[in-house]
Amino acid sequence: MRKFFCCFMLGGLGALLLASAGCSTSLYEDSENWAIADNDTPAFYSEYDLIYLHPTPEENPENGYSNWIYGGSGADIRHYVRLVISSQFGSRVRVFAPYVPMLGFHKYCAIVNEFKRHRKHDFNFYKTDLRAPIDYMVDALDVYFTRFNTDDHPFVIYGQGQGALVLYEAMKRCRHIKVSNGFVAGYFFGLPGVTGEEILDDFGSRGIKPARKRNDIGVIVVCNTMREGESLEKTLAIPGGAVINPLNWRTDAVPADKKSNPGSFIFNHKEQNPMLKVREVPEFCGAVVDPKQGLVILTGIPKNTPLKIGENNFYSDAWGIFAKSVSRNASERVSMYKFMKYGVTLPK
Repeated sequence: MRKFFCCFMLGGLGALLLASAGCSTSLYEDSENWAIADNDTPAFYSEYDLIYLHPTPEENPENGYSNWIYGGSGADIRHYVRLVISSQFGSRVRVFAPYVPMLGFHKYCAIVNEFKRHRKHDFNFYKTDLRAPIDYMVDALDVYFTRFNTDDHPFVIYGQGQGALVLYEAMKRCRHIKVSNGFVAGYFFGLPGVTGEEILDDFGSRGIKPARKRNDIGVIVVCNTMREGESLEKTLAIPGGAVINPLNWRTDAVPADKKSNPGSFIFNHKEQNPMLKVREVPEFCGAVVDPKQGLVILTGIPKNTPLKIGENNFYSDAWGIFAKSVSRNASERVSMYKFMKYGVTLPK
């Protein structure tokens, strides 16, 4: 695995942060380059590890890439991961969330729109400006497996928005990620559409497949959402794309009403009081799959809701809609993984 990458300038930094070719030290050996790295928590204490990558953190950063050292995005990302992700998954999960130089929202959308125009299953995101974020994420994964998880402790991967795409592409380049090494599930919300056949092409040799039910393991969970009545052009799904309903964990058109939604986490980026930044909303909405379009349609959303719900919104509120359902499902899948591997499940 490569330990260094092509250098480029991060906005406003005025100096190169990455090691040049020939240097063997990874950027992610330094804890300051992780929003969260719970490596001080013993693996035996945690139910599983969560590798998480956040959605686009900035609208139009200087020089095109977010810079966690200057400009404030690092603090914002850390607050988001601590307040939302840690609350969502609880104290029995070790969270590993690296800082990655993500593209600004407008540049990222331009790449996604190019993908949508062509609707090609073989569109190569690695040949775009996403190459740098992908390489950084591969480096972070390499450090995670060589330093923080050396005993095949179960792990779950979770990406949202640009974070979902970067993580998916990084997974393809990280051979550590396979079922025999502890991979339980990857949750990708807002991932530009992929088919089940593509997932098998990318990961089938490692025992990884598209999710088909509530508790299968070694799976990729894909969810692209759309509000009722919204234009298909605004979605990231592709016809026939992989999809599963995060409320009833079905891939067909059987609906789940809002009573099936145990809780949504809404994050207010503008709120200054940390205690008020996260609002938990039980039974916010239901969901139903459109299998032909590879979409999850949100149903029963309260009328005139002020929330920005959609993968194409900067600071979208879509990422927290299925929060509690996802965390519960991750625990179910981990329990199934441990049962199949060891013949035991975790005590509740």
